[in-house]
Amino acid sequence: MRTAVRAVHGRDVPPATAARRVSAPSWRDPRLLVGVVLVLASVVLGARVVSAAQQTASVWALSRAVGAGQPVTAADLRVAEVHLDAGTSPAYVPASAELAPDLVALRGLAPGELLPRAALGRTGDLTSRPVTVPVTGNVPRGVEVGALVDVWVVRPGDPSGLADPAEPERVVGAAEVSAVVTGGGGLSARSGADVQVLVPQDAMAALLQAGSDGHDVVLVPLPGAGAAATGARS
Repeated sequence: MRTAVRAVHGRDVPPATAARRVSAPSWRDPRLLVGVVLVLASVVLGARVVSAAQQTASVWALSRAVGAGQPVTAADLRVAEVHLDAGTSPAYVPASAELAPDLVALRGLAPGELLPRAALGRTGDLTSRPVTVPVTGNVPRGVEVGALVDVWVVRPGDPSGLADPAEPERVVGAAEVSAVVTGGGGLSARSGADVQVLVPQDAMAALLQAGSDGHDVVLVPLPGAGAAATGARS
């Protein structure tokens, strides 16, 4: 049998070959099975991620400021729904936990802050002791619960004028303000406030002696630790 050959522009061209049929892939094709497995795995993984993102934990959060050394009670707290991973969750107190009645804050706690376990303890766990400094007039901006202040003692000069006045002395640096009671507190009718600061035990004697001698005690807020850096004079 002879194959017909056509001449086009003087050249012999063989007849067109028959087109190959592309068969549909079989369900037994390994490539199809791998694709199906990958799709199913993506769907399951996505569902788990969405489910984990929607899960929250109920923990205690501060509804108001609590100074170091002050009791922490249910009145100071509110329930917060937050996303915490397995490694972070144990660091905070769950809302299902009841607080012991003798717990105090070991450091200043700010409103909205989640209640950390490490910031709770007993009074004996505190390394500093609260000392009350009376402040006359308005409490300066920056002297507030949780703020840090330097405590200075200003001694009066020699009334005779024969000796140079003593330079002010900083007896405590970066002391935390644990409480501010305006009006002097209690039944006192004087103006001003009583500011309670946490003083390390090794500086306690010098500060108490200054108060006993009638020297002025000045609280100077640290920049960035309060609203302003103005002094509060007793």
